[in-house]
Amino acid sequence: MLDIIDLHKNFGSLEVLKGVSLSASKGDVISILGRSGSGKSTFLRCINFLETPTSGTITLNNCSISISSTNPQKPSKKQILQLRTQTAMVFQQFNLWSHMTVLKNISITLTSVLKLDKKAAKQRALAYLEQVGVRDKQDHYPEQLSGGQQQRVSIARALAMEPEILLFDEPTSALDPELVEEVLMVMQDLAKQGKTMLVVTHEMNFAREVANRVVFFNDGLIVEDGKPEDVFTQPKSEEFKRFISKKY
Repeated sequence: MLDIIDLHKNFGSLEVLKGVSLSASKGDVISILGRSGSGKSTFLRCINFLETPTSGTITLNNCSISISSTNPQKPSKKQILQLRTQTAMVFQQFNLWSHMTVLKNISITLTSVLKLDKKAAKQRALAYLEQVGVRDKQDHYPEQLSGGQQQRVSIARALAMEPEILLFDEPTSALDPELVEEVLMVMQDLAKQGKTMLVVTHEMNFAREVANRVVFFNDGLIVEDGKPEDVFTQPKSEEFKRFISKKY
């Protein structure tokens, strides 16, 4: 379903991703762990070209984009749009439009990107707001919601695009501790429904109990990759051993 080969990303002279390869099958829930600055969020943003990779190949179903460092020809807007319509990102800071209601935050993307008519967009938006438990907030503005409610709206917005893969970039790190659980419960339900998810997270319990696979980034590379029950009990890399020793 998703195949990423030898992905590199430089910011000037700083090499953030140093040749990352990862494949995901339909229904996979992959938790991406790592220290701050290890490259995990940059990796996620490269998948849908919020950051343009320096080189590498990203293939998602029938869409494949390759960039070579020796021939850095940019992909076309059509290619990027095709990739982005198959992915949806849930951000750390929610990224909701403050001047729009909850309903408008979701429906505007459906009408502008997917070209749904207003009635169809509203029906779809309300269905996904219902799924994450905030349909009653449809006429509220983001500032009227708690952080957990805002993040659930963000998840509904991503779901409404009906993507092949959901990308989560530290979805609970901006929340107060008492609000984290409500967001994790929504994500756990999505996993039970068979949604394919790549989740950059620091929530170790989610990684152990919900994900079917864990990868660990260190210094721009994946140094650990396997089933949660294997990597947490028998880590192969010294970097991951040190990482989890500080978490437990």
